[in-house]
Amino acid sequence: MKVKNLIFSLITFSFLVSSCTQEDIVPLTPNSTQETMELSTMAVNTPSTPKAYIFIEPTSTYTMVSRYLRDSTQKNPLFPRPFLGYNGVDGGAIKYNFLNYVDMPHWYDGRLPTVIQSEIPQTSGGFDTYGNPKIAYNFTTVKISKNTVVGTAWINILIPVSAMANDTKRQRTVYTYEKIGNTLVTNGSSSGFTRTMERVIYEYTYNYQGNRIPKGVYRVYGTYPSTGLRVNLTSNKDFYLKGNSN
Repeated sequence: MKVKNLIFSLITFSFLVSSCTQEDIVPLTPNSTQETMELSTMAVNTPSTPKAYIFIEPTSTYTMVSRYLRDSTQKNPLFPRPFLGYNGVDGGAIKYNFLNYVDMPHWYDGRLPTVIQSEIPQTSGGFDTYGNPKIAYNFTTVKISKNTVVGTAWINILIPVSAMANDTKRQRTVYTYEKIGNTLVTNGSSSGFTRTMERVIYEYTYNYQGNRIPKGVYRVYGTYPSTGLRVNLTSNKDFYLKGNSN
């Protein structure tokens, strides 16, 4: 009886297998995962608009900033003291250890204001988030919100040379203004200020190879030693900054 049941089962299985057509068998797709990964990689690697990086160094943080830069910088025989931040001394030493300033962990752990990013349009047209025209090779408007810093602070902008028409352009001026809520703050007939960048400083280039910002060659723009971008930030006014001319 057992033998008969076994023979019957084998015959039934053979019949089922022979009755399946090629269309009944769902093919495996071993490449589907690979294709998905390739599409994801393409999305990640899609070129984006280049960025400017805005650093806000409060006067009140001088001791912390200068101590870090002093301790992290090898002595240079040309300058007895390194660049100690914009509230320090020996500004001429900036070209020797500015990359230490960019990599300072305090920008990224909350002890200093977070580095602000701003797009640098490669063509003119349209308006940015704050309603200002987008002009080629001028970084778009950034807002430093009230209470980010209460007191004076130096503002400096780091811009990749690749974003400035293959280094043929410079961010020669920036424009600043303030608002209380949606109301523009005016000072007599003036509602904002054009700040001229210091040429001696922006003529230096820095080949950044760290991991805080994208690798590449940069120039730094600011008014130091002139105090045009040593600004007084408050608890009730938002401060706005944008590229103005090149």
